[in-house]
Amino acid sequence: MDLDIERLEDILSPYFFLKKRKDVVYVSNALALKTGFLKEDIQNFLDTNTSIFCSQGGGGQVVTLPTKGKEAFDCTFTNTRLGDNEIFSFSEKGKSDANRYDQIIPEILLLIMSSYSTGSCLIAEKGHIIHANNTFLSLLGFPISEIIGMQVIEIVSGQSRESFIKGCEDALKAPGRMMPPMELMLTSSSGRQIFVSVIGGWVTCEDRDYLWLMMNDMTETINLMRRLSEEHRRFSELYNLSPIGMLYVNPRGKILDCNDFVSKLTGYSKDEIFGSSFTKFVDPHEEERLREDFWRLFTQSGSIHRHECMLRTKSGESITIEYDVQVITRKNRNIQALMVFSDVTDKRELEIELLEKNAEMEKTLWEMAEVKDALEARAGELNRATEELKVLNEKLSQLSITDGLTEIYNHRHFQDRLSEEVERFHRAKDGVLSLLVIDIDDFKHFNDTYGHQCGDIVLKQLAGILRSNVRSMDILARYGGEEFAVILPNAKAEEAAKVGERICESVRSTPFSFGDGTSVKVTVSIGVGTLTHGQGEKSDLIKKADSALYAAKAKWKDRVEIWEED
Repeated sequence: MDLDIERLEDILSPYFFLKKRKDVVYVSNALALKTGFLKEDIQNFLDTNTSIFCSQGGGGQVVTLPTKGKEAFDCTFTNTRLGDNEIFSFSEKGKSDANRYDQIIPEILLLIMSSYSTGSCLIAEKGHIIHANNTFLSLLGFPISEIIGMQVIEIVSGQSRESFIKGCEDALKAPGRMMPPMELMLTSSSGRQIFVSVIGGWVTCEDRDYLWLMMNDMTETINLMRRLSEEHRRFSELYNLSPIGMLYVNPRGKILDCNDFVSKLTGYSKDEIFGSSFTKFVDPHEEERLREDFWRLFTQSGSIHRHECMLRTKSGESITIEYDVQVITRKNRNIQALMVFSDVTDKRELEIELLEKNAEMEKTLWEMAEVKDALEARAGELNRATEELKVLNEKLSQLSITDGLTEIYNHRHFQDRLSEEVERFHRAKDGVLSLLVIDIDDFKHFNDTYGHQCGDIVLKQLAGILRSNVRSMDILARYGGEEFAVILPNAKAEEAAKVGERICESVRSTPFSFGDGTSVKVTVSIGVGTLTHGQGEKSDLIKKADSALYAAKAKWKDRVEIWEED
């Protein structure tokens, strides 16, 4: 794979060097700075001492790198082979501190991780793990003290590392910085291989790039699929390598499937056999009897034992077969019949031996039919598991647009929906669009008096009041802090003001209770902004509503003000 060397320090570690075949071809600036050597000097040292790393076996081994005028660089290293390239990345020994890392992780990432309770979650910075949930720790068997500070690539098995690095690199270049869904093999603390499905991406906060990963354990599913594939292979071998003919026939006498023996015996290809009536391949004088036998098979008897008939090969030769047929039933319906036959034209003297083998093979075929049913049932279980994963992903998507405290839309989703509504408003040309911006009066004084916990209770109760006073088509969101916003499609300024008055009255008349017998009165101020006649942009609408809100605050609060031209 082509390597973007500048991106490797985000994916692996800032301290790394790249070896191609036998030569060191690149040393990272961070590694040179850490050792105090010029890049050319440290590169020469590595060129002559790479055997140190090769002899260690790679993967979390402890080494000491020489430094110039500094303390020796005690570190662990991981080597990763990608085609002709081999990357050696280093981590400072003893630098893991879960509490220190938790303080720098963006709260939105921790919220997403805590919401994804059914899977394993990781957050990494500069290639090193800085957060892992309990599910991940249980999955891989590492204690938190060991996993924090470890390189992410160290837990990825060798056969998955190229895919993982490419996925991380592609995500850095993607517009949304999301990693495409992939399957990886991880290595647990005991060395056991674990298959996981992974989604993730990059988040930048305060000039730091964070890689977040969410994983579901697919080990049991992969092993089940392997066993299913092995059973299918065994069935196919038994079916196609069997020295007798086997074919499936539906109630109308059409051939649904046959093994290789049938094709070789008759001289017809499978494509010529599939979909044809069974009577097409028998002598004309046998056709009527065969039709009657199969009619009784599906309507009365359910099986045929040791019957004979004459077949015609593609070359016109007539051969005699002896066959057994058994109806296969699903949910009390006869859906098809399995026909097993042998060529007895020139083998009468072996009749007894062939009959014994047929009986033995028949028993095996019934058992294989049961195995096939079991495999189909397991395939259904896999489909259900896939649907459950889809539901979980939908829940995660909903969480990403929801404010965690008030359970209404968050600011980011509000901005997206407002952009959509403004675009729809412009397409309508003669449409109208209004916006309410709602602010709790004196909320800072309220928080100072009662505390932020009581303030959070007020915000949640206020969200419920707002939800009950807007239309189902209106879009309610937490704008930020103690501010809320309501997008009202197709609502004129006067109609929007009535909604605002109704909200003010509901808030004014509702006692806000804290659960300990204490209740307080709360009021809100509301600004109304409106776009009409297809004129104005999103920023104009927000500015109008904000200006009207300031006017309401200036007029003794607890009121609704409509933006008007000066």
